[in-house]
Amino acid sequence: MRVRFGPHPSVIASRRAMARLAAVCYLTGGLVGFLTAWLVPAWEDRAAALAVSSVALIGGVLLVLCGERLSVRGFYGLVFATLALLALQMSSQRGHAEATAAALLLPLLSMFVHAFFDRRATLLADAGIVGLIALAQFAWSALPVAIAATLVCVNGVVAAVTGWLVRAAAEADIDLLTGLPNRRGLVRALRVKLAADRDGTPLTLALLDVEQLVDSAARRGPAAADDLLRGLGQTWSAEAGPAVVARYGDTTFAVLVTGGVTATTALLERLRAAASTAGGFPVGTAGHCAGDTSALLTGRAESALSEARRTGGSSTVHYEDTAGVASQLTAALTAGEFTVVYQPIVDAAEGRVTGAEALVRWIRPGLGPVPPNDFIPDAERSGFIRVLDRWVLRTACQAAASWPRHVATKVTVNVSGQELDQPDYYDQVVAALADSGLPADRLVLEVTESTLDADSAAALDVLRRLRALGIRIAIDDFGTGYSSLSRLHRLPADILKIDRSFVAVLGPTDQEAPVIAAITALARTLGLRTVAEGVEEPHQAALLRRYGCDEIQGWLYGRPGDPELIGAALAGPRTPNHLLTGNR
Repeated sequence: MRVRFGPHPSVIASRRAMARLAAVCYLTGGLVGFLTAWLVPAWEDRAAALAVSSVALIGGVLLVLCGERLSVRGFYGLVFATLALLALQMSSQRGHAEATAAALLLPLLSMFVHAFFDRRATLLADAGIVGLIALAQFAWSALPVAIAATLVCVNGVVAAVTGWLVRAAAEADIDLLTGLPNRRGLVRALRVKLAADRDGTPLTLALLDVEQLVDSAARRGPAAADDLLRGLGQTWSAEAGPAVVARYGDTTFAVLVTGGVTATTALLERLRAAASTAGGFPVGTAGHCAGDTSALLTGRAESALSEARRTGGSSTVHYEDTAGVASQLTAALTAGEFTVVYQPIVDAAEGRVTGAEALVRWIRPGLGPVPPNDFIPDAERSGFIRVLDRWVLRTACQAAASWPRHVATKVTVNVSGQELDQPDYYDQVVAALADSGLPADRLVLEVTESTLDADSAAALDVLRRLRALGIRIAIDDFGTGYSSLSRLHRLPADILKIDRSFVAVLGPTDQEAPVIAAITALARTLGLRTVAEGVEEPHQAALLRRYGCDEIQGWLYGRPGDPELIGAALAGPRTPNHLLTGNR
């Protein structure tokens, strides 16, 4: 097993946060060094000190102006550049107090590393910091022994405290507004109950959507909406007794009941009565089935809540997995019946393979392939889609990590809009990249526009954080049903995927494609790349090229296949590549 010291980000890392903190550190260190060098008249090496301090000031200004453009790897390189700068200062000022002053900046570097990189990525930086202190003491005699020993201890304390705070922030499970468990806290409580209740005691999860009540209160001001949520949390927590009440989302509460449908329905009636607010609210419930994980149960409850929302009013929908769909799909995944295949994505102008889209397939022993249109809806309704999505993500990252590194390439992985609302989705993506060693800029997450709530603050925030790591975001099926310029303007996207329905209508004699022309023109205006799906004929590819479509995918260049085919195509000559057409 290889141990990687790559710059894997922590759960709170974003380019903006890293750039701002790095800029503050550089500007502060440069300003202090510059003023000290200028004001101390007896400084023998004033010129060198001024030069180093000026470099730090310039670096701080550059970080303010364009630091957010740096990748995570770039910030990791900046750490060692800073270490080298401090080493130069300490070496040039050996025997002077200024060497000690430079060394005292090392805890700032340690704090930056442990705030924004995971444990494995901090090992090399920690070794560099301790090594520099040892070098300054034993090779240069630049630091007193007491100062060197104190610095080693201080850096250790800073590293431990910063790392603990970052982990605590990632694992916080209390909603600050209501004092109730948040979604992460609910999942933690659910896992505890699932581990403890081994005697078959019924367990039911209910999700209560109070969005309409909050919107009504918000007309009186944001404080009124917060007061409503806080009041509902306190009232329901007192009324629920041993049941766990949590704030599941911005306007959604969750109640975890030890009991079946009857007990849950009775409790919901009491909660509605205790709310003492005008207007009702929809509720979705789901019961725990043998073998369920927390993700499956919450997924089914969300499916029931979605149905209750469509019904409207104060309806309550209970999800019944009478066919055992979730258990069947879980067993199939465990048995290795699911596989991931890769459809090539081709540069429209040059015809060479530039990457692939990961697609899941289910092959049942003795029955053959199950069409995705048959099992994906069942996976979504049963809540299994989250488990499947994350397995596909990890599998695709592992496969793409083996593709050639000397050429630009990418793997595209589908993610549901509901998945983006999950509190741990960002961590899951970061972990998949870290475990596989795949660089973030080689992963594209594809979100279907119609399933993404463009008004969801949680979904938009996680997309922005993922983009800050270098991951690209593609909007799938653009132009079908839910499209609007206002939605597109709010979505943090890099790529528009042109739906196959617009490609399929392009006939051999067509000389114009106005919809394609409009989409590609819009994408260019917004600075987005375009990828056309479902390209099966040469004349379709020709029209797409004419209108400036950047990339294409479809059976013209091959059906989905093994990842090794993509790797071989990428490793081949960088000329028009038709290696995969034999799979048509």
